[in-house]
Amino acid sequence: QIQVLPEGGETPIFKQFFKDWKDKDQSDGFGKVYVTERVAKIEQIEFDATKLHESPQMAAQHNMVDDGSGKVEIWRVESSGRVPVDPETYGQFYGGDCYIILYTYPKGQIIYTWQGAHTTKDELTASAFLTVQLDRLLNDQAVQV
Repeated sequence: QIQVLPEGGETPIFKQFFKDWKDKDQSDGFGKVYVTERVAKIEQIEFDATKLHESPQMAAQHNMVDDGSGKVEIWRVESSGRVPVDPETYGQFYGGDCYIILYTYPKGQIIYTWQGAHTTKDELTASAFLTVQLDRLLNDQAVQV
């Protein structure tokens, strides 16, 4: 089972794994409020999402399908179809683009579709079409997310 959480909809169970997690307008005690939009400086903290899979307890708790050791393939959606993304840039998604991610693990495949906030309607339509096309190439056996 795979669970997808929208930004801002993270569950308390998910948040417990991040020591310094702050919600928008969260307060501590009497009046100390954390505001994310109007601070002078926001410190960028390096985060490696691939390390999340290293904890078997967390993987089980969040219904991850495996330990993250499967094969990942990423394509950018263009008018000509799926264009492979350089593995050196995996994890870098641009708001004006759509991406299709295929994760293959011993028990099956998962197809993720990432649609940028500033994507055109044509690209949104193409991403949906190309996702279905990829699933058909995989004999309709993949889980689509």
